[in-house]
Amino acid sequence: MLAAALFVQATAPRDTSLDRSLFDGRRLAGWVEMGKAGAFVAENGILHLKAPQNHPSWLRTDREYENFVLRLEYMVTGWCESGILLHAPLYGDLARTGLKLHLRHDRSPGGVRAAGALYDLVPPLAQANKGPHKWNALEIQMNWPSLRITLNGVLIQDVRLDRSEALRSRARRGYIGLEDLGFEMKYRNIAIRELPDTDRPWRPLFNRVDLEAWVPDGEARWVVEDGKIVGSDGDGSLLTKEELSAFEFQTYFRTSRHANGGIFYRRNASSNGEEIQIYNVPGSTHPTGSIYGQVPAREVSCRDGEWCQLRMISDGPYTAVWVNGRKVAESWSMASADKGRLGFQNHSDGRIEYLEPKVRPLSATRAP
Repeated sequence: MLAAALFVQATAPRDTSLDRSLFDGRRLAGWVEMGKAGAFVAENGILHLKAPQNHPSWLRTDREYENFVLRLEYMVTGWCESGILLHAPLYGDLARTGLKLHLRHDRSPGGVRAAGALYDLVPPLAQANKGPHKWNALEIQMNWPSLRITLNGVLIQDVRLDRSEALRSRARRGYIGLEDLGFEMKYRNIAIRELPDTDRPWRPLFNRVDLEAWVPDGEARWVVEDGKIVGSDGDGSLLTKEELSAFEFQTYFRTSRHANGGIFYRRNASSNGEEIQIYNVPGSTHPTGSIYGQVPAREVSCRDGEWCQLRMISDGPYTAVWVNGRKVAESWSMASADKGRLGFQNHSDGRIEYLEPKVRPLSATRAP
């Protein structure tokens, strides 16, 4: 359990002059329904989770944010658990890739799963939520590495996100989301003030139109479908034309049943490089996220037919892999040269789709 800061009472008046509304009270403009449509509706100035669908339903902003001040009011209507998602990914484990402020109807002790907790990370400094059918005023100040959250005027979180790997490794940019765990929720007066970005920018590796920047190798078939790279029909790879060194890479992927493939990296004229395995089969030698032939993944945290997120770091002797926000494999003894092309592998008659592959150089400190 991570140490929390001391409780203080927040008394400074709010400055709302620079806030931008995220909800006009009449429409869901600026928001995107994920999962089955119709769970969230706008009525009488309230954004209402009126017909809960439960996972994988949720509502997200139509764009990503890094640093911001978010203000809103929320109400629970009975027994309830839900959450506000920060830096959420498009797909995958929303609460573990980014951060989740856990919301409940009660003030029962629950540590890192109590009302006001950063889910599974940091317990709240105080219990400040009101009971059902009462409006709660929430303010979230995300200015990495500082995260401060006040609820009904009480400071419930005051965290330095750079002081533990559990917090530091979470996404620093993503969507703001409203969770659907099967319980009715109401929101109003949602506004945001954007703060300057501080993270290293990502660079897309795919233009969502063609494979001009990529080179196929082998028999596999590679095509573009609806903005996705799709590999199928046998063995082969699709590699970048450029070589990369000391980088962080991220993509979403979705597999057909028992599809077998992976992410190639460090591939050059003198070496076939390394591979991060994609194979969602429990009990296999190298399940998804394994550093193939070297470090097997600790768990299978992805299922065929579902979009998953894969993130990796390649830095000299070091490689680390996260699948859906969980670090599943890590090695400090990579022997291959840290320079080469990166790409996708298909190794069966199955089908693997890839979405939004992107890369960025590591920072000067190169902290994993």
